[in-house]
Amino acid sequence: MNTVLPAPLIEAASLSISFNGSAVLSSVDFDVAAGEIHALVGENGAGKSSLMKMLGGLYRPDSGTIRVRGVPTRLANVNDAIDAGIAIIHQELNLVDTLSAVDNIFLGKELRTRLGFPDRRAMRAAARGVLDQLGFRADPETLVGTLRVGEKQLVEIAKSLVADAKVLIMDEPTSALSDAETHALLTLTRRLRERGMGIVLISHRLSEVFAVADRVTVLRDGRRILTLPLAQIESSTALVSMMIGKDFVPPERGAEEAPHMRDTSVDVRNLTLRGAARALVRDVSFSVLEGEVFGLSGLLGAGKTEVLEAIYGISAYTREGSIVVAGQHRSFRSPDEAAAAGLAFVTEDRKKDGLVLDQSLEANFVLPSLPRVPGFPFYWRRRLHGWVAEQARASRVKHRSLTQSANSLSGGNQQKLIIGKWLMTNPRILLLDEPTRGVDVAAKAEIYRQILGAARAGVTVLIASSEIDELTLLCDRILVLCEGRAKDILRRSDFSGEVLIRLASP
Repeated sequence: MNTVLPAPLIEAASLSISFNGSAVLSSVDFDVAAGEIHALVGENGAGKSSLMKMLGGLYRPDSGTIRVRGVPTRLANVNDAIDAGIAIIHQELNLVDTLSAVDNIFLGKELRTRLGFPDRRAMRAAARGVLDQLGFRADPETLVGTLRVGEKQLVEIAKSLVADAKVLIMDEPTSALSDAETHALLTLTRRLRERGMGIVLISHRLSEVFAVADRVTVLRDGRRILTLPLAQIESSTALVSMMIGKDFVPPERGAEEAPHMRDTSVDVRNLTLRGAARALVRDVSFSVLEGEVFGLSGLLGAGKTEVLEAIYGISAYTREGSIVVAGQHRSFRSPDEAAAAGLAFVTEDRKKDGLVLDQSLEANFVLPSLPRVPGFPFYWRRRLHGWVAEQARASRVKHRSLTQSANSLSGGNQQKLIIGKWLMTNPRILLLDEPTRGVDVAAKAEIYRQILGAARAGVTVLIASSEIDELTLLCDRILVLCEGRAKDILRRSDFSGEVLIRLASP
């Protein structure tokens, strides 16, 4: 007797969509079954998010069909998708900064008492229960606008989990999370699979794909290349090669890439940063040499970002202690002062703080360097254009024209643009906050080569990252922070994921 397999929870057949005459997806098939984690991978711009937005009711396909539990379904908007049991955790956060975490989680689906009033106590308890599973340590009543990007991402995840969804689409859910928070989320994902939920996982962190996925689909240039059980993929390197359509050579840091150590470039002594209620960073000291890549590791809220902001002079907190840059005590009052002293800062949130999205690539590339352009404000347009074009090639930013808007680039190319524009300033010190967040593996490798190349040229690099593999590949030493305090500074010979996680944990 033949066994009849159940219909997929959701199934896309021959989906196609174009924007401004350019095909983004061409005849793509995809499905996810109950009790399955189906990974969707590809380079930035391959069409992954567009496919998920069609399944989530945000985009309407130009052609093709969508079936939910075997029934042809028209998902005209987000509410249609929610009614069909489909929830999405978006890569680009969709939260209201002026509302609390609890209010964001239950926005539009508030729990109510028998009399019809919002049941604040029940919502808070439910929110706390989900957030605790994700390792969220802040008060659920905290305004979302005051949270860090990683904390906001946990709220976005919780927002989807409280919905009674049968299909959960996770678009880069761990891009701003540390390894510990990522582990908590993946553990929860496995539990949801055991409950019969169908999960779509989009992630550039291929270790996560190999850790939890049952099947994997590869998209390239808007087309489905293959769908296979994950057990048939021999390695992450082989999977990346499928994604880019050629053999992938992962970046390595050999002995020949060790930077030439020179004088002390940055010296931080007894740094304490106080907020209104408590100290976020307490008595942190370290020094960084010229040409060194120095890492900052720790869980969300450990103080990594705050340390970089204090060095650059944009901290919102009261500062105690000293910061010496190139032998001089510094207390920068603005980014202009820091940039004039040879510092460059690649911020965590590229869309909010790193780019002028509606301006051209050329404008974004040259903006930090304009005061250094010979003859500014009078200059040769053609010469400037050539200068920018050279940097775009060196940064390997994939683009049609330097006149296209920064918003039209994929996330990986936006990040390469940001790092490239700061390298154009010939900085002495490069501060990097989550430099590869939401970036595909191939683009990540190119960014790593940029960072190591800058260090070899004598640039001092400080990098705050939630990715242990990233830190252990790039850094000469790593400072581990725990709840705002320095736990230890590790040298390369002492690097290990186990040690970093242990030191970062309270």
